[in-house]
Amino acid sequence: MTATVAEYVLLWALYCLLAGAILARDRKTLLPEWRDYFRFLTVPWKICVFVPAFLFVSFAGHFTNDETWDFVTGSGMSILTFLTAPWAIGLFCQVFAGKRPRRYLIVASALCFFSSSWFYDSYLLWRDGVYTQRWLGNLMASTVIYVAAGLLWNLEAEAGGRYTLSFNRQDWPSPPVNTRFRPLILISLPLILIAAYVLVASVRWRL
Repeated sequence: MTATVAEYVLLWALYCLLAGAILARDRKTLLPEWRDYFRFLTVPWKICVFVPAFLFVSFAGHFTNDETWDFVTGSGMSILTFLTAPWAIGLFCQVFAGKRPRRYLIVASALCFFSSSWFYDSYLLWRDGVYTQRWLGNLMASTVIYVAAGLLWNLEAEAGGRYTLSFNRQDWPSPPVNTRFRPLILISLPLILIAAYVLVASVRWRL
């Protein structure tokens, strides 16, 4: 591992530790929020969307030319995305709206980049003994997928066939009153297609 790569690893590791310190500092207010967030994540339609995506991302790497895409990277990144993306994207938007302290930008970005890239990088460094040359391409592609997933799982239906983003609610991340998916099908399709296109187009397939 070159000195530049070692410095990069050290920097993102310290960044993650800083984010963890912020979470530990605010744990008394965050623990009740995370209990609500678990119920927010387990709305049935979100599970139904996640499961086939998880299965595809976990096993599809066997049919590509990407030697870094194995079960661990696929399943790990998909689970991390499902668990963190809705909250991280909500944090970003709430900070910019003035509803959260600015320090939560560190938390949100650490969650985003660890789930999209640094988990992948560190696992492959352990597996192969070298830092993967695909790290930048993966970072760009996976971050797009992460943002799309975070927005998708924040969609919720309103009265009259309308929709909104959950993190705009005052009581977010409590579960929405309306948990139906049918009113969200059309608006969710672009986000699903963006994520699917980036995932499929970023590698070569062996069919």
